[in-house]
Amino acid sequence: MRNFLKKAAEFMQGRYGHDKLNTLIWILAAVLYLINLFVRSPFLMVIILLLGALAIFRSLSTNITKRLYENNRFVSIYTAVADFFKRQYMKVRDFKTHRYLRCPHCKAQLRLKKRTGVQHIHCPRCGQDFTKNILF
Repeated sequence: MRNFLKKAAEFMQGRYGHDKLNTLIWILAAVLYLINLFVRSPFLMVIILLLGALAIFRSLSTNITKRLYENNRFVSIYTAVADFFKRQYMKVRDFKTHRYLRCPHCKAQLRLKKRTGVQHIHCPRCGQDFTKNILF
């Protein structure tokens, strides 16, 4: 067994390996496979096989800089989408105790305690002061 692991490690030297984009591709292929168990579509099976081939190709690729670039682009998009949904979750979670506003100068999202009326707000990001009338 140790000899096999040594040979596998030698084979993978100089190759890209596994990353977050590959994980997404494999998860997408698995979900499509589960859907295909009920639908039984040959077109869907071809897509599943192509996704698997793409993930294997990316893992075994020797063009490491290109694969890193692809993964970095994916991670930046993934982070932006995940942050958006995290903020939406926080807005719903904190609805009874806090309000979320945007700074009119730098567009930063600010979390304020729930108080009605005219509020004098200092943005910690840009340092500007502004007033906002909070109705409810």
